[in-house]
Amino acid sequence: MPLSKRIGNEMPRLPLFIVLILFATAVRAEVDPFADLKKGQPKDVAVVAERIAMCTHFSGEEPYDAARQKEIAAAMRKYKCESLDKDEAALKKRYKDNPAVLDVLQKAHEW
Repeated sequence: MPLSKRIGNEMPRLPLFIVLILFATAVRAEVDPFADLKKGQPKDVAVVAERIAMCTHFSGEEPYDAARQKEIAAAMRKYKCESLDKDEAALKKRYKDNPAVLDVLQKAHEW
C-alpha cells in the first residue's frame, strides 16, 4: 500500500519533497560554512583562517546583555583570538611564497 494511502493523503508529496531538500541544504550549510575558504589549504592555514573569520565576527558583536557578553567572551576564548595576530604572522612568514595561502588569510578577514 502506498504511503499516501496509509497516511490518508494528509501531506502532498511535493511540499514534503521541498521541505526535505531545504532541510538537507541547511544541514550541509551548518557542517562547515568555511569549507570553500579552506578548500585545498594546508591544515594549519585552514584552522587559522577559520579563527580569523570567527574572531572578526565576534569582535564586532554587541554585548547587549550579560548572557550575550558571556557568549562572546567564550567564543573569543574558543577561537584563541588573543593569540591570533601572532599565529597569522607565523603563517604569513612560513607561506610567504604561496600567494594562495596569503589570499585565503586576507579573505578570512573579510568573511
